[in-house]
Amino acid sequence: MASSARPSSGPASQVRLLAFVALLSALVLTSLGTGASSLTQAASAADTDSQPRYEVWQRAEAPYDENRSNPLANRVWGVYQGPQDQLWRRYQKVSPARQARLDTIALRPRTKWYGSFVADRSIRSTVRSYIASSQAGDPDKLVQIAVFRMEPWEHAACKKRTTAKQKKSYKRWIVQLAAGIGATPTLVVMQPDGPFLWCAPDRRKKAKLLAWATKRLSALPRTSVYIDAGAADWCENDKGADPERCAGILKQTGIAHARGFALDSTHYTGPSENIRHGARIVQILKRDGYGTKHFIIDTAKSGRPTPWSQMIPSRKGGAKDDARVCRSRTMTRCVALGIPPTVRVADERYGLSADDRVLAKQLVDGFVWFGRPWLYMQADPFVLKRGLALADNTPWPGPKRD
Repeated sequence: MASSARPSSGPASQVRLLAFVALLSALVLTSLGTGASSLTQAASAADTDSQPRYEVWQRAEAPYDENRSNPLANRVWGVYQGPQDQLWRRYQKVSPARQARLDTIALRPRTKWYGSFVADRSIRSTVRSYIASSQAGDPDKLVQIAVFRMEPWEHAACKKRTTAKQKKSYKRWIVQLAAGIGATPTLVVMQPDGPFLWCAPDRRKKAKLLAWATKRLSALPRTSVYIDAGAADWCENDKGADPERCAGILKQTGIAHARGFALDSTHYTGPSENIRHGARIVQILKRDGYGTKHFIIDTAKSGRPTPWSQMIPSRKGGAKDDARVCRSRTMTRCVALGIPPTVRVADERYGLSADDRVLAKQLVDGFVWFGRPWLYMQADPFVLKRGLALADNTPWPGPKRD
């Protein structure tokens, strides 16, 4: 469980804090489009010779000296290959040629989302089955789960309150989920689309439930919880991305108990923007007595970083959750696969600035694929044509097999 103790007020601590604040103050906020340009240039220069021989699903990656406590480091990340994954079900049925194209997605570790679509009585056994497949006999492999269980949520949460029956079911479900996870090394993304908390008429009730769930799961011996805090362009619906508001979500939903927070679960902003935004949230939380928290960033959708306001839907008049897929490596305002999952977030091949790399080494536990751009509306079902286009046009090469 992450400590919620206030930071030391000693001279050394003050010097470190002042240096950290100075670094953040020195960063000039660039437009979201600028981040897209730098990453595109870096990715265009990447080829198979410049990529690591092994990825995190093949060999464990060491933490940075600046973040030795990183719970995602020093272990292989498991890859689930079974019927619970919408992509894998279709992958098994397509031709070998198409399988080879989809390997870019299918062979890499991805976060499995669970919600009320798995019954209270079934979540324990369902998760255990998922863990067994993901670990493939290695009990030290990392497993990834997104808890999307709050009801109602998203736009429905702005109009409806959580009933007493739903509250009881939620708690029962979380207890069974925790029992299913047990001592498994697990990364948990808590309640994607966190900014919807602000619009809920029963915000305090929902926040209390989320904080309870965060505490319950964080108490597991090898589970690290990251609470969803929106994205670099989203902290509250229609009100921008003030990091104070993103931090406000976290304070209400149990950040005192969590390892940290998660950014960009459903938006399309890039790692550079999210590193800077996340660092500001960390600074706010530390200022307010929560210690130094860490965060993860989704990079499944950031091969062509695009602000939500500029993203073009796949159909005229459609939803931005169903963003159009990049059909070439020069197309913009579209979604493309981004940096592969990794703990080595400050590698120069990713095109981050020197300042961003400094922050990433200190604060970012990993680039994680907890977004799902290969699914319709980022939810369900898997769309083969979409998956193939994502795999074919990503600026980052596919994984190398052993």
